[in-house]
Amino acid sequence: MRLPCLPILHAFLIWTAAGCALSPKLTQWERDFYYSEKLYIDGQNELAAKRFGRLRASATDPRDADEAGLLECESQARGGLPAQGAACYDVLATSAIDKPMRMRALLHAGELRYYELRKVNDAVALWLALVERAPDEPATLRALDHLYLHGERDRSKRQAMIGQFLALEARDPRSEIADNLLLRAAMLLDLEGTPTAWQQAVELLERQERSHPEDATYVDCVMTRARIYRKLGALQLEARDLERLVNTFETSYVFASYTYEEQRLASARLIELYRGPLLNLPRAEHHARNLPAMLRRPLHMPRYLVTLAEVQEAKGERLAAMATYREILSFVLWRAKDFKDNDHRICSELPTGAERSACKQEVDSYAAIEPKECAVARERIERLQVELRRPNLGQPSSRKPGGS
Repeated sequence: MRLPCLPILHAFLIWTAAGCALSPKLTQWERDFYYSEKLYIDGQNELAAKRFGRLRASATDPRDADEAGLLECESQARGGLPAQGAACYDVLATSAIDKPMRMRALLHAGELRYYELRKVNDAVALWLALVERAPDEPATLRALDHLYLHGERDRSKRQAMIGQFLALEARDPRSEIADNLLLRAAMLLDLEGTPTAWQQAVELLERQERSHPEDATYVDCVMTRARIYRKLGALQLEARDLERLVNTFETSYVFASYTYEEQRLASARLIELYRGPLLNLPRAEHHARNLPAMLRRPLHMPRYLVTLAEVQEAKGERLAAMATYREILSFVLWRAKDFKDNDHRICSELPTGAERSACKQEVDSYAAIEPKECAVARERIERLQVELRRPNLGQPSSRKPGGS
């Protein structure tokens, strides 16, 4: 009996075969390119460079020639010929058809001169030219990183780099990298370590926040300014910036935002400030209690809970503090059981009985290990219980004098 679905299947197979037969075959140039890429990946740099050079010369499409030329330069650099690689990149930086390719070649030419050939001034000149000519290219941000690190390493060059960044920003305050230029200039001023330089950095960061409030550098701007305020002793202003950061990004962890680590640091510093020099225990408790669940990772949860309990104790809320300390013990007990069950499951998948038995013994041997916060919690629960049983002699008696 012939099934009704077979004609459909037969037609599908014929159509698929026809499609495969009509698909274009690789050209000889493409096969040579892929083979050269394999040599490049395998680390046969000298042979790969020669093959990519021939491919660049024989390519009919200029973009194919540029791609082969880029890999030729990279193979030369990786093969221990940085001068030859830098010269190769120089040619590509002027001859490539597409601007992104030219700027990428310019970036790599500077990297080889700076890190391999030790021609620092030549490299800096290339990176500055890249930043000036192509502020909207991806290679530009990497060039800015190199220029910033140059100023960070060499204090004698720092003021010059600050001046270059500010001059580039003033030339086009609306460019794609204007916020990055202001931020990096402020970071270099911060490294100068003087109150005058710190104040100048604060002014640049305030201008950055006003002019670029929606840009990706906003978080770095606010965090850098808060750190500078701390160095200047302006703790109220530091707290203001940290509060702004936490409030702005308090739900960002839901979207796996890159800012969550900065938010955690800001919250931790605010707790420290509000428990100490800017005494404000309600705000300290707010930040200790409201750290997003994503930040309170299982490994760090006991530490966060100890901080919360300490703030509650400082506020005189002993019962709440005891409950929080007990939560530490409950959490660690649950976590240990969860880890132990998971490890036992892994042990059960081992091939032999001897391996399974040894694995389970090892798991059981360390399952009882507790974080130090558990000992802290038990000691403080015991102390709080004693304090709660002890009569508070400072409170007025409810009995009337002479009463029964």
